[in-house]
Amino acid sequence: MLIVVLVAVFAVTMFLGVPIAFCLGLGGLAFIVLSGVVPIAVLPTLMFAGMDSFPLLAIPFFVIAGDVMQRCGVLPKLMEFANSLVGHLRGGLGYVVVLTSMLFAGVTGVALAECAAIGAMVGPSMVRQGYPGGFTSAVIAGGAVMGPIIPPSVAMLVFAYVYGGGISVGKLFLMGVVPGVLVGVSLMILVGIISWRRQFPVSGARFSPRLVLRTLRGALLGLAVPVIIIGGVLGGVFTPTEAGAIAVLYGVLVGVFVLRTLGPRELLASLMTGAKTSAIVYLLLGTSNVVSWILVRNQVPQTVARWSLDLTTSPYVFLLVTIAVLFLLGTALEAIPIMIMLIPVLAPAAIAYKIDPHHLGLIVVMTVQTALLTPPVALSLYVVSSIVKCPMEEANREVWVFVAAVLGVTLLTAMWPAMSLAIPRLFGF
Repeated sequence: MLIVVLVAVFAVTMFLGVPIAFCLGLGGLAFIVLSGVVPIAVLPTLMFAGMDSFPLLAIPFFVIAGDVMQRCGVLPKLMEFANSLVGHLRGGLGYVVVLTSMLFAGVTGVALAECAAIGAMVGPSMVRQGYPGGFTSAVIAGGAVMGPIIPPSVAMLVFAYVYGGGISVGKLFLMGVVPGVLVGVSLMILVGIISWRRQFPVSGARFSPRLVLRTLRGALLGLAVPVIIIGGVLGGVFTPTEAGAIAVLYGVLVGVFVLRTLGPRELLASLMTGAKTSAIVYLLLGTSNVVSWILVRNQVPQTVARWSLDLTTSPYVFLLVTIAVLFLLGTALEAIPIMIMLIPVLAPAAIAYKIDPHHLGLIVVMTVQTALLTPPVALSLYVVSSIVKCPMEEANREVWVFVAAVLGVTLLTAMWPAMSLAIPRLFGF
């Protein structure tokens, strides 16, 4: 019965506009106070335990690395390379946005950071060249979904931590490569169809292999980041946390000594961005650990697992239901809170269905990214529409086809596990 009180307090405070982290904390506090069994002093202990983890240091490192690479000028070089490949096509800037998002996803593992950076660089230019503001907002926000799917990924690190033992971050990273690329390909196909139907602008430039090679040299500074991170983790040279620190060091060296565009002011701004973003995630992890402890103590995950098995014995049906629930929650909540709240509940059920936890993690990460696109939350869409000065109503109308493309690839990944496992198997997983 007290679990109902926890859920009610969470729902009411969320409806009132209280930040999600505090909704979780207040729900847990209400349960502890009303139960009268557990001393209230356990609350700060549980919150600290939810944040006190060495692997979690990877989160600020990857956030800072992505921000440093963007500030030092690597992102424009990736965009120049993408433009040399697809900029000559009809609707070329739409293709450039998607391809740049795919390339930059290997540098930063945070969708919002990628969305804001690419949106600020190309969004106003697209509108000036005749692209509708709604389409511009939707394609930039849609492309940013690849950020947490293509490694490295902060969302995958959060999943690995919340899930507990038995997760190889290296394998989870590798599993995101093929689905992430498929998301990019599906978005480019969508851009092509829309561009021909609406007769979007053609730049008039011709494809030049010489230009591709010239821009590739500059883009290699950014393309080297995922190679260093994944190679180091898989080779046992360093842990994922240390990989984040190496990525930051690489970005600083490139910005200070190679491109000479990174100064103390830019570095301080990147550190502040990392601190603010990580603080939000850590607070969520702390308060969610209270709720997770309460749920486990009352055997809620085990009860859900039994209910699931009574409903169906098919792991595919379970995954379809999971995707549906995560998608619906994504219309009201942000991606990270959804993961933190539901992973402790989903994990025992997935084990009962003998689903590979890495496969479950990939499906969860891919599905919750739609929360960045689906109204009314749609944080990525809101960020870009504010940059290009587009009404949210117009952006909301345009975004659904991009949501459908992402969900289509997610469903394909859920139903065909061998697809995402192909690359990890090449590396011996």
